[in-house]
Amino acid sequence: MHKIDKFLAKLDAERREKVLAILLRIQSENFENLDIKKLKGFTQIYRVRVGQCRIKFETVQSSINIINIEFKGDNTYKNS
Repeated sequence: MHKIDKFLAKLDAERREKVLAILLRIQSENFENLDIKKLKGFTQIYRVRVGQCRIKFETVQSSINIINIEFKGDNTYKNS
């Protein structure tokens, strides 16, 4: 099982629905009204805040790759 799938499986239903809705918006490149920031030190890596969860993704040419989903913590943005 992929680590993103494991993370989603551990979430309560309400939070999982919110995260999945944001994932769909990211994949369809609908970034309007998202809490999105470009990560410092990286050219194409961004994060979206969904409550206490952070979704990291990168844009490569014309595609979007989800890197990780995790709770905000001291090490959230290290080793991206």
